[in-house]
Amino acid sequence: MKYINIHIKQFAYYTEKGDNMKSKILIALSVLLSFTVSNNEVQAENIQKGITIDIARKSYSLDTLKTIVKYIHDHNGQYLQLHFSDDENYAIESEYFDRKSFSNPYYLTKTEVKSLIEYSNDLNVMVIPDMDFPSHSKAFLSLIKQNDESLYHEIISDYSDNTLDFFSNHKAVDVTNRQIAEITELFKQPQFAEQQRIVLGGDEVAGGGAHQKSFIEYMNQIGDYAFQQGYEPQMWNDMVTYEGIKFLNNHYSILYWKQNEDSKSNLTVEDFDQYQFDVYNYNYYSLYFLPSKKFSQEDIKEQAEYIGWAYAYNKFYYNKNPYSEVNSQNVKGSALSFWGEHATDMTQEELINQEIPLIKAYFNIKK
Repeated sequence: MKYINIHIKQFAYYTEKGDNMKSKILIALSVLLSFTVSNNEVQAENIQKGITIDIARKSYSLDTLKTIVKYIHDHNGQYLQLHFSDDENYAIESEYFDRKSFSNPYYLTKTEVKSLIEYSNDLNVMVIPDMDFPSHSKAFLSLIKQNDESLYHEIISDYSDNTLDFFSNHKAVDVTNRQIAEITELFKQPQFAEQQRIVLGGDEVAGGGAHQKSFIEYMNQIGDYAFQQGYEPQMWNDMVTYEGIKFLNNHYSILYWKQNEDSKSNLTVEDFDQYQFDVYNYNYYSLYFLPSKKFSQEDIKEQAEYIGWAYAYNKFYYNKNPYSEVNSQNVKGSALSFWGEHATDMTQEELINQEIPLIKAYFNIKK
């Protein structure tokens, strides 16, 4: 921003003795730039910033999660997003599943979830449940198969064993909504009434692009149900086509992680703005990190420095530029996400030692 001011002063010096029209143009240019900069600064101050933790792929203790929440609070962050449902695990206790013979033994009990929520809310941090439908649901479907194999065969997609059948399958919708009902009740936070959000997925769906109408109908049905429970539903951006966005329910806000390479689905943040969808920045480059034993503290220091220059709330991952600046009023927030596929052998201490420096770097950026 200071470079803009320098260029204005240089331009003013060389045109000071010019004609009146040049002076008027200069004044107009200065006012316009000042307004744009100050407007962006105001928007940055109002942006919600949070942290996403992937407990579906990597187990986190309650103490570790509370430590992360404390850092969110200490650095004026607003939310913790808990990604608990994916192909590897459905990592929260459910009354509908007997997990005794399930391959992944880790999950948070409902008592632990309530403890985390109470602790977070005391620090004015909201906890957002993050599920994934209809794809990335292999663990969820496996648990259903263990408990009711006939139901499993009725709701699984022909496209993939990690996807629910989204082709006007009422039972698949009912089962999805059953889980949403359980989770929205568990995560209810009265102090954040009318502010609560729930992530419902919608990313990387086999067949979702080719059969957009059925995919959008499914997402609308489960999104409407979540909305009726008092939550704003959220979904990822990549499967929505230029045709599908016309029918997607505006209850949704969009988590924008990267622009799809398919020309039918490569919607920009501005495209979502045109249809009145709020957008949150989950940049696949600057806001994703996969903890791993292979990283040294020097690597973490370099990553923190990278976040420092690469991140801004309005720098989005577009195909031609992963740091594309978007000046759009529909950008409402951003999150730094820690995905767990490379962290399965890490201790809780190792997780904290890698994640906390990056959390600090992210929250210390005022842009």
